[in-house]
Amino acid sequence: MAEQVNQRIEGMINELEQMKRLNLYDDDEIKEISRKRKEFEYRIQRRVKEKDDFVHYIAYELALLEDISLRRKKAHLSEKRSDIEYAIAKRLNKIFKQFIYRFQNNIEIYFEYIKFCRSVGFQHAISGIISQMLLVHGDKPKMWQMASKWESKEQQNFESARGFLLKGIHRHPESDILYIDLFEVELILAFKAKDDEQKEICIKRADVVWKNGIKTVGDITFLFKVCDLAMKCGVEELIKSIKEEIWSRNDQKEVWIYIADKELEGYHWEVIEEFINEDYHFSKEIKNYVSVYEEALQRFPDEKLCTKFIHGILRLNDTLCTDLQKIRIVKQAWMFGHENGVLSNDMYAFGIELLKFENTLSTEDFKQIIDTALVKNPNAMFLWKEKLLLNTKDEKQQLLILKEAGKVFKAKDYLHLWNVLLDNIQTSEALKSCYEKFKNCEEAVLLAIKPKLLNKMYKCSGLKASRDLYEEFIRTPPTQIEVHTVMIDIEKSQPKLNLKNIRKCFECLVQHHGANSVQVWIDYINFETQNGSPQNTPAIYRRAVAVLKKELVDEFIKNQTLSRIK
Repeated sequence: MAEQVNQRIEGMINELEQMKRLNLYDDDEIKEISRKRKEFEYRIQRRVKEKDDFVHYIAYELALLEDISLRRKKAHLSEKRSDIEYAIAKRLNKIFKQFIYRFQNNIEIYFEYIKFCRSVGFQHAISGIISQMLLVHGDKPKMWQMASKWESKEQQNFESARGFLLKGIHRHPESDILYIDLFEVELILAFKAKDDEQKEICIKRADVVWKNGIKTVGDITFLFKVCDLAMKCGVEELIKSIKEEIWSRNDQKEVWIYIADKELEGYHWEVIEEFINEDYHFSKEIKNYVSVYEEALQRFPDEKLCTKFIHGILRLNDTLCTDLQKIRIVKQAWMFGHENGVLSNDMYAFGIELLKFENTLSTEDFKQIIDTALVKNPNAMFLWKEKLLLNTKDEKQQLLILKEAGKVFKAKDYLHLWNVLLDNIQTSEALKSCYEKFKNCEEAVLLAIKPKLLNKMYKCSGLKASRDLYEEFIRTPPTQIEVHTVMIDIEKSQPKLNLKNIRKCFECLVQHHGANSVQVWIDYINFETQNGSPQNTPAIYRRAVAVLKKELVDEFIKNQTLSRIK
């Protein structure tokens, strides 16, 4: 191995000498290049070869080529390119060949090799690389496609590209990508034909390609792709036959989606004219699009299809309609979906926000839409919420709505609706009616709503009403900490503090939660220190130590000790 490595290093002496003679690199840099190459050569000549050894060697040489190019530009040097760059490129070519030989199952190597050959001008070698790749990886349709792309896009050799695709189809008769590419190549050859006779031959071949393809592929999207290509090239005889084939499959909703999209693009389908509603005052393209989708939704009542319909309108090009027209079209499509029961929950939420923004429907019409939607979507929280909001002036109706919702939702969701109701109550009478209803709720809901109810009672009915409600709460435990803290905050917000009432709240608080919460005692002590009687704090301190659970006593003592130090 050492002898072979030394022999290859000796073969590099001339290019290194030329680099030095042209002052591209100094002595130390030349020595470093030589050392790195020797190291790489030993690695790739080892008995057990590693992929990374080749990758790093190739990367080093490519970086060296780039560096030489930059130094030449800087020094305005152009001589001895064959002795330096060409020599490096030839060696890289050999390394790539050795790399592929050792790791021929790795597809990426072939692509890197092709990129390298293109960069150094070894175009003649690429066809051989592709042939070698197909020999090893011909079981993959993508490889035949790649070979064809190279010949057509890079070499402009469409006949050779056609040959690769025909061989690929022979080996992979069910590959849609090969049929589609071959169809496109035939159309390009027809476009490039020198006379009408040759053009006709190419079009006939393209016709045979797509017909054979649909027999073996069978996928409707294959037809859509060949139709797109035929429309792009404007080959009317092909377009007509492909459109007929697509329409023969109109029992699939994808066909209707495709036709509707094509109408927006300006490609008209005569077969859909019987479905067009001439009463729609839109542009021709939009009128056809809407009419096709409405017919499709009649045949395929599907939420996803309706969502796609509305999303398509939202993406309409500004050249087809103004923003105001778009809103009107979206509203019409949404109402069609609503009336036919094909709106998803997301589309209902979107449409309701749109209707609220537009604000053209009467309250009764809006209520009717919500009621109809709830029949289909009884678990849709946002619909119940909207229904509540539409009846904010009728608390009896709101309570009936909550009763209905209680049959559908569990406690957590039901609580959310109670919160919505409380947030929108405006009068004390409505609040009192609601409170009477709260008493009949399950305990979990009532417990969770108490703090907000107390706060709302104060805002709607004043201090006395909130004190009465608080009294009622503490007579019917359990109560949350928040019930007491809300009442304490209400009392502390008064212009003249009633210390007796505040202490009563704190006493209730520590009575119900003093064993499990250090904070309630800290708050009590802070209140007496800042607003009450500081001489009361030692007694509260001793009570806290006596009442708190053992594991919380140390925390409380530590907190109080630190607060005194501060």
